[in-house]
Amino acid sequence: MLRTGVLRRVRTLSRAIQRAQLHTVQVDRLTDFEHVFDSTNQFAAVGNRAVLKVSGLDAREFLQGMQCNDMESAHNGGMLTGFLSPQGRILADAFIYALPESSYLVEVDTRVRERMQRMLGFYRLRARVEISDVSNECNVWQVWGPQSPHLSFDGVAHMTDTRAPHMGVRVVGTSRPPAFSDFDEQPSTLYELRRILKGVAEGADDFVDASLPLECNLDYMQGVHFGKGCYVGQELTIRTHHRGVVRKRIVPVLFSPVDHGLRVPLRVSDEWAPELAQRDVVPSGARARRPGRVGSTAGNAGLALMRVEHVEQFATQTDDQMHFEAECADGQRVRVSPWLPSWWPKQ
Repeated sequence: MLRTGVLRRVRTLSRAIQRAQLHTVQVDRLTDFEHVFDSTNQFAAVGNRAVLKVSGLDAREFLQGMQCNDMESAHNGGMLTGFLSPQGRILADAFIYALPESSYLVEVDTRVRERMQRMLGFYRLRARVEISDVSNECNVWQVWGPQSPHLSFDGVAHMTDTRAPHMGVRVVGTSRPPAFSDFDEQPSTLYELRRILKGVAEGADDFVDASLPLECNLDYMQGVHFGKGCYVGQELTIRTHHRGVVRKRIVPVLFSPVDHGLRVPLRVSDEWAPELAQRDVVPSGARARRPGRVGSTAGNAGLALMRVEHVEQFATQTDDQMHFEAECADGQRVRVSPWLPSWWPKQ
């Protein structure tokens, strides 16, 4: 009965958003935000994505040593992965799709395209591979909703998005697939808002140079294979995994004006969008030696790299002593309310 009631409330909220044509919704619990767009069949173009093609007799072996997931997963449609520096720091998150005849598509943020091309070219050496930029020939879409798992994409690169429950299907093609005909098209900003509310990191705003792959939740999003052979940046990643302690992770957050007080309505809206990307998140009393950092944002929602213990303390407190603030580019102070996604593994 409880699950039925939650689903009914989520469907009602989703329909209200569609009618209003504004992405504004209020919920009772922060984790309810994860589900508000799941009940209707929709798709959206994903902006600011580049696609590289890696082909040749050694393409699979070459890519196996360049990133942190197992290429076997790519042959089940596609996979999420990360490309790391030799020091084990994130260079880029990516999706890899297997094509016929020893070819693969590597989808990345457009802002890291040139870096990726240089890195792949640097490590190619004598490998029998060709690396080309096919971004002008490809578009990227995300499709979700109850019917999305049943869609057919014959001859089109696609994969089930494993980053979080009900994320849908990722599709790369030259033109819009006919399978979308019964789905409602949405702006790319809705896709961004939806993934942020689910706590899903993506692109250069979230996967910044100084981050570790586990801090960006690549392990939780099935983007790391801990049993594969050697790859660039493996040592620090495996050491962090076996220690079993990741003190900071990317979490979803809500922003609200400081003058609204500590107990703010749990409301997300595109009517107010503070400029906070890459700004510090500071806990009350500034006790943290290293403050958190805001990543991607959509309206008054965003993702932030924060200490997990601080987020847990914020969620369980009863006296409002713990709170977080960030400063916008224009100097405005903003309250930051984080939460741990419900789909994370229980520790």
